[in-house]
Amino acid sequence: MSDVIDMKAVEVALSEKHNELKGLIEKSNAEVAEFGKVAHDTKQGIDVISAKCSELGDRMHEIEQKGLGSQGEEARETFGEQFSKSDGWLAMQEGRQGSAKMSMKTAIVNATGQNQPLVATDRRPGVVAEPNRILSIRDILPVGRTSSNLIEYAKENVFTNNAGPQYSSPSFENVTKPESGITFTLATSAVVTIAHWIPASKQVLEDSPMLQSYIDGRLMYGLKLEEEDELLNGAGTSGKLDGLLNQATTQTLPSPAPTAVDQIRYAIAEASVSNYTPTAIVMNPNDWRDLELAKDSQGRYLFANPQSMANPMMWGLPVVVTNSIGENTFLVGAFGMGAQIWDRMDASIEVSRENSDNFVKNMCTILAEERLALTVYRPAAFLKGTI
Repeated sequence: MSDVIDMKAVEVALSEKHNELKGLIEKSNAEVAEFGKVAHDTKQGIDVISAKCSELGDRMHEIEQKGLGSQGEEARETFGEQFSKSDGWLAMQEGRQGSAKMSMKTAIVNATGQNQPLVATDRRPGVVAEPNRILSIRDILPVGRTSSNLIEYAKENVFTNNAGPQYSSPSFENVTKPESGITFTLATSAVVTIAHWIPASKQVLEDSPMLQSYIDGRLMYGLKLEEEDELLNGAGTSGKLDGLLNQATTQTLPSPAPTAVDQIRYAIAEASVSNYTPTAIVMNPNDWRDLELAKDSQGRYLFANPQSMANPMMWGLPVVVTNSIGENTFLVGAFGMGAQIWDRMDASIEVSRENSDNFVKNMCTILAEERLALTVYRPAAFLKGTI
């Protein structure tokens, strides 16, 4: 409303100045006709009136532009209004087509990928990592503690059992009783150190506690992953543990070779014949899958039950399914009787700046470390086989 009133006032003022200018021009024409020149005051008046007219014209133009802009904003239709009037929507309402589409054009677009200038990224907390392997070998072995760097134990070698009645024909008394024999071997198992470290900047650790805890967690997992590999597969040389598979007895198979299911049952029986009662079976996930999927000629599972929620079991023993043991290899053992873990130093995390040139580079060294030993008292308690 205020813009319309001002515009009328400007029009009136402009009309008055126009008439005044017209009078001065007529006066100047008369002066030219009479004297041959325009009087100084008349010329000055014409210049002033012309400048005023120009100013009033500019003001009127500005007001007109505002009026047009306001009318344009009021007349602009929303996307929804445009869509409701579009040909596609009208055709869909009339049943001439099953969908409606209208393209929208805009001059403002955002970049794709990283570093978008118009839209802030939605940063999720945490770090996406590879899945951790389920570690279970430590759980099926007894664990003790030691304060030394070497475990020594007397290992029975040969037991000759001559137990029998006190008798020497024809007497039952005052005769020498039977004598048995046992030989021993002094066995040792050295404590080994398992460790690894990574560098990290001091700034990152200070600015991101989450990252520090993530590094600690991954380092600890890597340490335990190597521990399980050593417990199963350690070669006993170059500072390695002497693992269960390296000391286990290779099973004796009948001929012809039995099926995989029967083969494992033979290993259980062989351990039992040596007076060791197996407590678990260790197997690779792919081998366990093949055994569970075994079917008869009519497509029925031989021993697996797809609807069962029970833990993996075979021949009455729990099956430890782990990637730590290679494919086509299994281990049957009396784990509670045949071996033991000895912890010298529990797994720990240390952070230090006293390594190389860490101090001058604002770097830190994060170290994960543990010390342990493995004693396999009775190798005959463990039977290994190739499927």
